Amino acid sequence: MSHISVWWRASRPFTFTMSVLPPIIGAIAVKLENPGLGLHWLNLILTMIGCVLAHAGANLVGDYFDFKNRVDREGTFGSSGVLTGRLAEPKTILTGAIVVYIIAASIGVYLAFSILNGKVLLWLILIGAVLGFFYTVKPFAFKYRALGDIAVFISFGPAMTLGTYYVQIQQFSWGPILYAIPFAFLVDAVLHGNNLRDIKNDSVVNIKTVAILIGEKNAKFMYYGLVLSSYLSVIVLILARQLPPIALVTLLSLPLAIKLIKLVHSKERQPEQQFVMIDAATAQLHSAFGGLFLLSLLAQYLMQ
Repeated sequence: MSHISVWWRASRPFTFTMSVLPPIIGAIAVKLENPGLGLHWLNLILTMIGCVLAHAGANLVGDYFDFKNRVDREGTFGSSGVLTGRLAEPKTILTGAIVVYIIAASIGVYLAFSILNGKVLLWLILIGAVLGFFYTVKPFAFKYRALGDIAVFISFGPAMTLGTYYVQIQQFSWGPILYAIPFAFLVDAVLHGNNLRDIKNDSVVNIKTVAILIGEKNAKFMYYGLVLSSYLSVIVLILARQLPPIALVTLLSLPLAIKLIKLVHSKERQPEQQFVMIDAATAQLHSAFGGLFLLSLLAQYLMQ
């Protein structure tokens, strides 16, 4: 496998829609709430690059510490499989993570000092950095203390969306936060699906995930709840007149959601190799749902 392929695999690109959609939706929120305001395209592009790089850095750091703490080890379905498959040295992955984080941080600092009241943005960036970098790193190690769900919900939902909004208009609004909630549930569903799959492997090391704490049966119900909450939250926001009725187009992805729910429901009857990709499959649902959600907001903007 080439070096590029190894790094591509280690960064887990199938999850990148989680860090691409929030900036785009944050930008659309700017246009919906301020129709006459033009977007600062350079800052938007830099915001997207920064979010994706921070995401990649968190994935690389997660791989390194999961491997070092033997959460990922031979015989388990490791995060990317790069370290458990001996495709790269741990120090190499950690060095790559640091480089990626430095670039992402540099973009964040540039944006903070190039806009008005940029110091406020620094606080948002700090929150995202703490939740991302310390996801598997002490002293917080959110993932190992059953706090990973909260961390990813905030990071890949309200934080990125609101941060993008603030970069563009230098003020806060509830709009981008509310828009972030439906797809944030699915981001958490990706993580929870991973933890549900790994209950047995994770239980033998000294970590706690929500899936371990509540047990497999309840963890399944939590997965159902997270997936269906995405659709329910869209309906609630439409009824509250915070989303346009056209946002119901997200229901077109419901058959895929039901397919995944059935897969989780029959987990014990599935071949282990078939269930191993539950996180990637849920990420595909996030992409489908997020894409439809994005189209509904674009349609609303064009019709106003």
